[in-house]
Amino acid sequence: MSAHRFGSLLRLIGEAIHLEVDFGSHSVEALAWIAETVNASVYVPDSLTRTPTGFRFSLANPPLRIGAFSGLRLRVEGTVVPPEVVRVRLGDGRPWRTSSELGPDRSLDLEAGNGIELEADWPLPPTPGPVTIRLELQSVAIPPLVWLELQETPREGSAA
Repeated sequence: MSAHRFGSLLRLIGEAIHLEVDFGSHSVEALAWIAETVNASVYVPDSLTRTPTGFRFSLANPPLRIGAFSGLRLRVEGTVVPPEVVRVRLGDGRPWRTSSELGPDRSLDLEAGNGIELEADWPLPPTPGPVTIRLELQSVAIPPLVWLELQETPREGSAA
Protein backbone atom coordinates (compact mmCIF):
# COMPACT_ATOMS: atom_id res chain seq x y z
CA MET A 1 0.00 0.00 0.00
CA SER A 2 1.42 3.40 -0.96
CA ALA A 3 2.04 6.07 1.67
CA HIS A 4 -0.64 8.27 0.02
CA ARG A 5 -3.30 5.53 0.23
CA PHE A 6 -2.27 4.66 3.79
CA GLY A 7 -2.60 8.31 4.85
CA SER A 8 -6.01 8.53 3.20
CA LEU A 9 -7.10 5.35 4.97
CA LEU A 10 -5.96 6.71 8.34
CA ARG A 11 -7.90 9.97 7.78
CA LEU A 12 -11.01 7.98 6.82
CA ILE A 13 -10.72 5.80 9.93
CA GLY A 14 -10.32 8.91 12.08
CA GLU A 15 -13.42 10.50 10.57
CA ALA A 16 -15.40 7.28 11.11
CA ILE A 17 -14.34 7.17 14.77
CA HIS A 18 -15.44 10.79 15.32
CA LEU A 19 -18.75 10.06 13.60
CA GLU A 20 -19.33 7.00 15.77
CA VAL A 21 -18.46 8.85 18.99
CA ASP A 22 -20.74 11.77 18.09
CA PHE A 23 -23.68 9.88 16.59
CA GLY A 24 -23.28 6.13 17.27
CA SER A 25 -22.20 3.12 15.21
CA HIS A 26 -25.46 3.06 13.25
CA SER A 27 -24.40 6.35 11.60
CA VAL A 28 -21.16 4.81 10.31
CA GLU A 29 -23.06 1.78 8.97
CA ALA A 30 -25.65 4.00 7.27
CA LEU A 31 -22.97 6.16 5.69
CA ALA A 32 -21.15 3.08 4.33
CA TRP A 33 -24.42 1.71 2.94
CA ILE A 34 -25.18 5.03 1.21
CA ALA A 35 -21.69 5.15 -0.34
CA GLU A 36 -21.99 1.57 -1.64
CA THR A 37 -25.49 2.23 -3.02
CA VAL A 38 -24.45 5.41 -4.83
CA ASN A 39 -21.36 3.71 -6.24
CA ALA A 40 -23.40 0.72 -7.45
CA SER A 41 -26.02 2.96 -9.08
CA VAL A 42 -23.48 5.13 -10.92
CA TYR A 43 -20.60 2.90 -12.12
CA VAL A 44 -21.46 0.38 -14.86
CA PRO A 45 -20.08 -2.93 -13.52
CA ASP A 46 -17.45 -4.68 -15.66
CA SER A 47 -17.10 -1.67 -17.95
CA LEU A 48 -13.42 -1.11 -17.15
CA THR A 49 -11.72 -2.22 -20.36
CA ARG A 50 -8.17 -2.08 -21.65
CA THR A 51 -7.85 -0.41 -25.04
CA PRO A 52 -4.85 -0.37 -27.40
CA THR A 53 -3.85 3.05 -25.99
CA GLY A 54 -5.12 2.85 -22.41
CA PHE A 55 -8.54 2.17 -20.87
CA ARG A 56 -12.20 3.16 -20.78
CA PHE A 57 -15.20 2.78 -18.48
CA SER A 58 -18.80 3.94 -18.23
CA LEU A 59 -21.09 5.58 -15.72
CA ALA A 60 -24.84 5.00 -15.80
CA ASN A 61 -25.77 8.46 -14.48
CA PRO A 62 -29.20 7.32 -13.29
CA PRO A 63 -32.19 9.67 -13.35
CA LEU A 64 -32.07 12.58 -10.92
CA ARG A 65 -28.25 12.68 -10.91
CA ILE A 66 -27.42 15.93 -12.64
CA GLY A 67 -24.69 18.47 -12.25
CA ALA A 68 -22.27 20.86 -13.89
CA PHE A 69 -18.56 20.24 -13.48
CA SER A 70 -15.72 22.60 -14.28
CA GLY A 71 -13.00 19.99 -13.96
CA LEU A 72 -12.39 16.27 -14.20
CA ARG A 73 -9.38 14.34 -12.92
CA LEU A 74 -8.56 10.64 -13.10
CA ARG A 75 -6.10 8.81 -10.88
CA VAL A 76 -4.82 5.32 -11.59
CA GLU A 77 -3.35 3.65 -8.51
CA GLY A 78 -2.94 7.15 -7.03
CA THR A 79 -1.14 8.65 -10.05
CA VAL A 80 -2.89 11.60 -11.73
CA VAL A 81 -3.54 10.98 -15.43
CA PRO A 82 -2.65 14.10 -17.49
CA PRO A 83 -5.89 15.92 -18.44
CA GLU A 84 -4.97 16.16 -22.12
CA VAL A 85 -5.17 12.34 -22.49
CA VAL A 86 -8.52 11.96 -20.69
CA ARG A 87 -11.69 12.15 -22.81
CA VAL A 88 -15.34 12.19 -21.77
CA ARG A 89 -18.59 12.11 -23.68
CA LEU A 90 -22.20 12.20 -22.62
CA GLY A 91 -23.46 9.04 -24.32
CA ASP A 92 -23.02 7.20 -27.61
CA GLY A 93 -22.63 9.32 -30.69
CA ARG A 94 -21.93 12.51 -28.76
CA PRO A 95 -18.63 14.35 -29.28
CA TRP A 96 -15.62 13.61 -27.07
CA ARG A 97 -14.10 16.37 -24.94
CA THR A 98 -10.74 16.25 -23.21
CA SER A 99 -10.73 17.07 -19.53
CA SER A 100 -8.20 19.83 -20.27
CA GLU A 101 -10.99 21.67 -22.18
CA LEU A 102 -13.20 21.92 -19.10
CA GLY A 103 -13.40 25.09 -17.03
CA PRO A 104 -15.86 27.39 -15.24
CA ASP A 105 -17.14 28.75 -18.56
CA ARG A 106 -16.91 25.37 -20.37
CA SER A 107 -18.47 22.98 -17.86
CA LEU A 108 -19.39 19.35 -18.33
CA ASP A 109 -23.16 19.35 -17.84
CA LEU A 110 -24.46 15.92 -16.86
CA GLU A 111 -27.98 15.08 -17.94
CA ALA A 112 -30.27 12.91 -15.82
CA GLY A 113 -30.52 9.41 -17.22
CA ASN A 114 -27.83 9.80 -19.93
CA GLY A 115 -24.76 7.63 -19.57
CA ILE A 116 -21.20 8.91 -19.55
CA GLU A 117 -18.16 7.35 -21.18
CA LEU A 118 -14.60 8.05 -20.09
CA GLU A 119 -11.48 7.06 -21.96
CA ALA A 120 -7.79 7.69 -21.35
CA ASP A 121 -4.62 7.16 -23.33
CA TRP A 122 -2.84 5.96 -20.22
CA PRO A 123 -1.62 2.43 -19.52
CA LEU A 124 -3.11 0.42 -16.72
CA PRO A 125 -0.69 -1.64 -14.63
CA PRO A 126 0.14 -4.82 -16.60
CA THR A 127 -0.28 -7.06 -13.56
CA PRO A 128 -3.40 -9.23 -13.31
CA GLY A 129 -6.03 -8.36 -10.76
CA PRO A 130 -7.95 -5.29 -9.69
CA VAL A 131 -6.91 -1.75 -10.54
CA THR A 132 -7.98 1.25 -8.46
CA ILE A 133 -9.27 4.23 -10.46
CA ARG A 134 -10.52 7.41 -8.85
CA LEU A 135 -12.65 9.89 -10.80
CA GLU A 136 -12.78 13.39 -9.32
CA LEU A 137 -15.24 15.97 -10.61
CA GLN A 138 -14.90 19.61 -9.63
CA SER A 139 -18.45 20.86 -9.16
CA VAL A 140 -19.54 24.41 -9.88
CA ALA A 141 -21.93 24.04 -6.91
CA ILE A 142 -21.75 22.33 -3.52
CA PRO A 143 -20.06 20.04 -2.61
CA PRO A 144 -17.08 21.39 -4.54
CA LEU A 145 -15.47 17.98 -5.17
CA VAL A 146 -17.41 14.87 -6.09
CA TRP A 147 -15.49 11.64 -6.47
CA LEU A 148 -15.99 7.98 -7.24
CA GLU A 149 -13.44 5.25 -6.72
CA LEU A 150 -13.68 1.90 -8.43
CA GLN A 151 -11.57 -1.18 -7.96
CA GLU A 152 -11.98 -3.74 -10.70
CA THR A 153 -10.04 -6.16 -12.85
CA PRO A 154 -10.01 -4.68 -16.37
CA ARG A 155 -11.33 -6.69 -19.29
CA GLU A 156 -9.35 -6.96 -22.51
CA GLY A 157 -10.97 -5.02 -25.31
CA SER A 158 -10.44 -2.83 -28.31
CA ALA A 159 -11.05 0.82 -29.14
CA ALA A 160 -14.70 1.82 -29.27
